[in-house]
Amino acid sequence: MRNRRNRNNQALTIDLAPMVDVVFLLIIFFMVSTTFINIEQSMPVQLPQAQSSRAITSDMPTVTVDASKQIFVAGKVVSLDQLSAVVRNQIESTGLRNVVFRADKVVPHGLSVQVMDRIRKAGAKQILIATGGG
Repeated sequence: MRNRRNRNNQALTIDLAPMVDVVFLLIIFFMVSTTFINIEQSMPVQLPQAQSSRAITSDMPTVTVDASKQIFVAGKVVSLDQLSAVVRNQIESTGLRNVVFRADKVVPHGLSVQVMDRIRKAGAKQILIATGGG
């Protein structure tokens, strides 16, 4: 009987230290797992609109053609002649054979076809065309 009374008289306390540890671990997890915007995605390009597009995020090699017809790979300007070699290096370094192609909506169709042809010659398995979405 005596043990029973002692237990009832003791105040219940909750140790918050494990909960604080879990919160810090969650914060660290979300900070590490957050996908950072790569250079190509931050370039101001007016993508053509498409109703059937879907959003994906990844670290795939990205080729961007801006409104002034400059070609960018990994944030650096490359010429059309250099494009295949640079994209091939990107594919080999990342191990990803799908390449994202971002072109401003004012880029001529002929230039877009030439760029996609060079991407394919570099060894890309698939060319994913970025759009502005619906």
